[in-house]
Amino acid sequence: MSNQLTSMKKKILREKDKGIIDFVKMQNHFFPNFIERLGKVDDPRKENYIEYASEELLYPLILKNTCTIETMRQMTEWFGDANCTSNLEKLMGRKIENIAHYDTINNFLEKLDINELSKIKLGMVKTLIRNKSFYQARMQENQWIVILDATGLYHFREKHCDNCLVKEITDKKGNKKKIYYHNVLEAKIVLADNIILSLGTEFIENESEDVEKQDCEINASKRLLNRIKEEFPKLKICILGDSLYAAESIIDICKDSGWNYLLSCKDGRQKNLILDYRYVIDSGEYGEKENILKEEKGIAKYVNHVEEITGKDFIANIFEYEYEQINKKTNKRTMVNFQWITDIELTNRNIEEMVKYGRKRWKIENEGFNTQKNILYKIEHLNSKNPNAMKNHYLLTQIADILMQLYLAGTNVLKELKQTIKNTSSRLLETFRRAIVTDEDVSYIKKYTTVHFV
Repeated sequence: MSNQLTSMKKKILREKDKGIIDFVKMQNHFFPNFIERLGKVDDPRKENYIEYASEELLYPLILKNTCTIETMRQMTEWFGDANCTSNLEKLMGRKIENIAHYDTINNFLEKLDINELSKIKLGMVKTLIRNKSFYQARMQENQWIVILDATGLYHFREKHCDNCLVKEITDKKGNKKKIYYHNVLEAKIVLADNIILSLGTEFIENESEDVEKQDCEINASKRLLNRIKEEFPKLKICILGDSLYAAESIIDICKDSGWNYLLSCKDGRQKNLILDYRYVIDSGEYGEKENILKEEKGIAKYVNHVEEITGKDFIANIFEYEYEQINKKTNKRTMVNFQWITDIELTNRNIEEMVKYGRKRWKIENEGFNTQKNILYKIEHLNSKNPNAMKNHYLLTQIADILMQLYLAGTNVLKELKQTIKNTSSRLLETFRRAIVTDEDVSYIKKYTTVHFV
């Protein structure tokens, strides 16, 4: 009987799920002038040759991403009927003859300066940061958590462009060959446990094919962090990252910017600091707190100001967390250990929170890039071979992701349904293609609402 009631409740909830209408309502709630902003990009086309306004080219691509349409060709096929055009007219609030062919859109993205879309994304994030709904995500001293991580986007067997990174690999037969690829670095800001958005994007690429030293994640992170400081000069930030970023050059930028840092620190990184930390631990003069993080019941140990022993000129408070992990299938027990370096003073009162913050770094991989690669947006799919269009496609995906995360986390009926992200995305496509958006729906979209993310 209870299963039947559950099925009935799910059916009722699905009927309440308005799909694309609720998505645009969430968009309108946080960004009421979003469509107009898409129309204000610096258009690179000659005025006499403009058939579609820039918002008519950009917004369908955003919907493509949120509806999990993998290819540009599929977008043209699935959005190509009269009902989609009629719905898009209602949702955008303007007359539209038809939805542009993917070749037309790609031609536009080839010419559009990537800074135009970066500015739109930046404006969206600034709007959200000012919204008090997200203040509870900040740390003890009101710092926003910003997580750094890079990922691979595209791989080629042959040289794709002068900006390609290149590495030489040896196959099983001993043959050497070159692999060409494109990577990207993201700084993601945590606005809630289930909302982690792109604060800044830096493409890792060579300036030309014949550079002596290739671009790398560390150099890209320096550029990105310096740009974030320019764009958010007064924002209180704590930088999170893996052990790669526990480098003095990155820590110096944090110091100069007035930011905190909380970085994973493996034994191979900052080796002398870790050796001195181990020396203090072995001497027994360290802080410790047991039975933390609920069911894990792990142990945290910490030592403040290890830099005074090592002779470093930056604050190095080091802490570790260890717990026993039990494999549910095999019952095998494994000790798991994490280790971090930070400039935040560690105490028994804050050590459990610091461990929680440190482990949030996994969110950019598990809930960020994994979702974007394998579940929703398929960011590794090549929508265009043009280098500039490739970047614009990626930036549009990050803009779509902002809207999608707000929709997923803030729509009450979705919270109750608890369906997969993929099913929710499919529902968006279904309602955009099959439902008829009415004037009543438009009034509903514009009607004021309150949104809660707890």
